Amino acid sequence: MGSTTSSTSTDATKTGTSTADGSGKITFSFTRRTHHVHLSGLDVEVATTQARTMVALGLASRWRAYGGSYGTPMVSYGNGLCCVDGLIKHGSWGHLATLPAQCRPSKRLIFNLNNNAKTSRVDIETHGKISFITGGRDHSWISLSG
Repeated sequence: MGSTTSSTSTDATKTGTSTADGSGKITFSFTRRTHHVHLSGLDVEVATTQARTMVALGLASRWRAYGGSYGTPMVSYGNGLCCVDGLIKHGSWGHLATLPAQCRPSKRLIFNLNNNAKTSRVDIETHGKISFITGGRDHSWISLSG
């Protein structure tokens, strides 16, 4: 049985919210301007008995943990799924971090992440490089959690 979760999604022109309930039904809340919805970055955590490994995310370009209640940027992995979580600040826009070898995707992935009132496009390449591509960077931080 899956747990309820929410995530930001994009259709290339609008940001909205998607919610998955315990039955697997996904509901989207936003006004679409195109005929597609980008689902990368949407994840639903399910109950499992297998342990997940957590490691600190390797930050690049002078980025550091935002700290406080936001903690340390981490990568958790196991059961074929890798999740990046955290808030980082005060680095150079471009190369943000690098995933550990066991979490590198087989193709380039595109994500829509939060920078206060704006969204940012962040890509993950096959060699694990996490990069800011375009979008909001008005503030000195970016969320890696969505």
